[in-house]
Amino acid sequence: MKATSEKVRQYFDKIPDEWDSLYSDKNWFIKNINKHLRKGLFKRYELTFQHCGEISGARVLDIGCGTGLYSLEFAKRGASKVVGIDIAPAMIAFVQQRAREFMVQDRCEFICDDFLNHPFKENFDIIVSLGLFDYIQDPEPYFKKISSLTNHRFLASFPKDSLFWGTQRKIRYRWLKKCPLYFYNHDGLMRLYKEANFMEIDVLSVDRGFFAFGTKS
Repeated sequence: MKATSEKVRQYFDKIPDEWDSLYSDKNWFIKNINKHLRKGLFKRYELTFQHCGEISGARVLDIGCGTGLYSLEFAKRGASKVVGIDIAPAMIAFVQQRAREFMVQDRCEFICDDFLNHPFKENFDIIVSLGLFDYIQDPEPYFKKISSLTNHRFLASFPKDSLFWGTQRKIRYRWLKKCPLYFYNHDGLMRLYKEANFMEIDVLSVDRGFFAFGTKS
């Protein structure tokens, strides 16, 4: 697990600008290309804010926050506190600067650490993890800890395997980028949520992956 985490950290520590550019409005042409080639990225963003529940006054945890697309949007929509955690120092430096630019730094905290090892001192109303589980070999410890940190809602995305796109991603990540990559299925995700004591679970098929959410109350 440590070796896998280190490979993921090394990969993402090199690409904050490249990663952020997938969603950026700076280049209208590139963004519109991405909306067609990477539909799942934009759809899961839409679904997150459609299904996350009340944001105003909420405490939010963003696991694998990356460049802060979701963290900053939660803060801008009125969350009382947003905590983002990521293992890549360059990602944390990037999102801290963005929080200052959007003037939401007073309600945001960004932590460079491994989620499983970090000693959180509070619980959260909303926990999100968008794009993290692609790189997690064993998701059960994550679900167990996530369950202990919220009495409300957990939303996440997961990649699914396929002959064309799955193979293409395996080649791109595992072989070319030397970054681990893992896939999920509908029944397995339902089991993970149920065993973590979430209810009202829904697992939606979205382009090349899944968007899943569950609530406790």
